[in-house]
Amino acid sequence: MFDFDKLSVSKFYVAPSVERVVEFSPPNIDMQNIAKVLSLAVDAKCSSQDVYDGYAQIGGRTNFRLCYLDREGTPRGVDYNADFTVRVDGEFMADDSINCVIKVVESDVQATDSLVLSAVLEVSVCAQRREEIEALVSADQCYKTQRQIYLPTFLGAKTTSAPFDDEQDVGGEISSVLGLNVNCSVKRAEAIDGGVLAEAAIYAVVTYVEGDTIKQRDFKITVEEEVNLDGVQAGDSICVQACVKSSKIILQGVTDDNVIRVEGELQFKIQAFRCSQIDVIDDMFTLTNEVTIKRESKNYVCFDGCGFFSESVTGTAVLGDNRAPVLDVNALPYARCYTSKAYVDEDGKLVVEGIVNTDVVYTDENGYNSVRTEIPFALSISSQQPFSKTVRVCCSVESISAKPRREREIDIDMRLGIEVCGYSDVTAEYISEVEVGEEKPQNRSAMSLYIANGGDELLDLCKALTAMPEDILAQNPDLKFPLSEGDRVLFFRRIEIA
Repeated sequence: MFDFDKLSVSKFYVAPSVERVVEFSPPNIDMQNIAKVLSLAVDAKCSSQDVYDGYAQIGGRTNFRLCYLDREGTPRGVDYNADFTVRVDGEFMADDSINCVIKVVESDVQATDSLVLSAVLEVSVCAQRREEIEALVSADQCYKTQRQIYLPTFLGAKTTSAPFDDEQDVGGEISSVLGLNVNCSVKRAEAIDGGVLAEAAIYAVVTYVEGDTIKQRDFKITVEEEVNLDGVQAGDSICVQACVKSSKIILQGVTDDNVIRVEGELQFKIQAFRCSQIDVIDDMFTLTNEVTIKRESKNYVCFDGCGFFSESVTGTAVLGDNRAPVLDVNALPYARCYTSKAYVDEDGKLVVEGIVNTDVVYTDENGYNSVRTEIPFALSISSQQPFSKTVRVCCSVESISAKPRREREIDIDMRLGIEVCGYSDVTAEYISEVEVGEEKPQNRSAMSLYIANGGDELLDLCKALTAMPEDILAQNPDLKFPLSEGDRVLFFRRIEIA
């Protein structure tokens, strides 16, 4: 008589972010040979993630790339790695599927008696958990109404890597490479039957010395990947995160005509979700027996999908009065974007606020110098597709350039890649148990009058009059639901006399 189905649901949970300070002092450093620090580039990535009841254990690696002038005034570049672990407490369970995102919030270098490299990392972990609910989906020999509920389902996740490479003819002799800075932005994430199409753009900046001059070369490399993922169908929601797993520079060519080649491996982290519409029984009654219904209500978060945008930002770095005027800008070896706030305003536009950190290497009357600047930004973005009310945003620096404006001012132009992921809160209300009780006393009156409460539906009439809907509507064809307060409904019964 009653048919219950076990429905699979995925719960989405984001733990409070944790900050982790990483410090590293390289051994055997001759501090007398470090005359001036020009730039410090910092990246961090997750190398391991394990989940337990109540917490997640994250392992990662921080990469420090230092650019400096030695005692002879020659630009130098060195690379250092520092491993770290961090515990993220939250409502985790050991069988959750988790994903970790690490952002560099701040970085600093101290070069006095010893060299100390430091970075402040923000570690965020989200989890997906499968559970089952049992809901009434069909019923016979009774009158019932139906409703749709939305249930989020985590279809699966996959991590895959793709190589990338590009090269440029320098047209000169490179005496030393100072550093390689690589960012990436996701440009496309589309579900197809049985898999996902993912596309990302890699933005690499090589800082080097040609002759006695510091220069840089910008690379843009596009990577497209088709990834098989069982159970995915066209129209499902896809979240793709991309990070640079490894990268390196290879110098080729001949004397006085070098070629810079950038090679590396890009890692895609892909997650697939579906928010399914399920028909369940909303309410029911029988003419013959009392029925007790147990209802349940649960709240879930549905992943709506991602959008990808590219926006321009400008700013100005101002030098102190104690600095010599800028003659020329040579390179920007490092640039990172940090999002501080993201929301959807009353007009339906996405508002993103944040800060871009960058090092500007320039020349003045004393030679090479540098300045680290923080450029705040606020963007208002429109889209043909409406944004979800709840959004999470990740941004990266796709390109950046600078030029002197006045003696102590440097204009900086940037283009930011913005990935916005939308989420919706849904409530699933359903009947979880039905108990059939004793027989109802039958209404034997020839006529019943029902005075409606505002908002009454047909089912409320059926329960009050102990009558089937087709019989009520046959006698009251002009009824309009929901009923208004005080509406009167007459119902006549056929009385059989023995």
